[in-house]
Amino acid sequence: MKELLYKFLYEGNISVSPLTVLTSMAIALILAFILYFTYKMTFNGVVYSKKFNISLIMLALITTMIINIIGSSVALSLGMVGALSIVRFRTAIKDPRDTAYIFWAICIGLGMGTSNYYIAVIGTVIIAIISVILSLNLKNDDTFLVIIRTSTKSVDKVRNELFKLYRACKLRSEVVNDEYIEIVYQIKMNKNEEVNDYENLRKIEGVTSINLIAQSGEILG
Repeated sequence: MKELLYKFLYEGNISVSPLTVLTSMAIALILAFILYFTYKMTFNGVVYSKKFNISLIMLALITTMIINIIGSSVALSLGMVGALSIVRFRTAIKDPRDTAYIFWAICIGLGMGTSNYYIAVIGTVIIAIISVILSLNLKNDDTFLVIIRTSTKSVDKVRNELFKLYRACKLRSEVVNDEYIEIVYQIKMNKNEEVNDYENLRKIEGVTSINLIAQSGEILG
């Protein structure tokens, strides 16, 4: 029984040839670059982080190397879990898409480390195509939320100006107190209109602040 347990724990690792390691790392690098350019093309946030994008390439390569080291050894896998438990990741991920890209990089590494090349390659190509298509649809979205804080005397003028500027205005929220009125309208712009057209509302007396937020959640003004 002890001999079987010893073989299961310590002799389960199969040595990987240098050619296999080079092949897996090379393909992982190519797929990681596809991930890199996909993230760069589809990014629509406020601040693009090149460091995060580069870290995705490193994550794919590191995962490939780890899986090649572990192989089928249970002892090494348990030791790796203990080693990684020491590391603390405290960086907050604000965009849910970034989490998806992290898992994508890990999947590339897992596929390359286990020599499942076809799964990793086909999956990466399909995910990249879908990501680009969905990002184009998101970037072409022309629906915004405009948040205006104005005095009670000027609120009617603000509403009339909104209806003049945009073909579609729908009230989403309204906050009223003794000092000001804050209204939130959903607007939809024509193709020949620009985002900066809403600045005409600043000329109305009594308007203290205006924020324009894209439907994706990005503050534009």
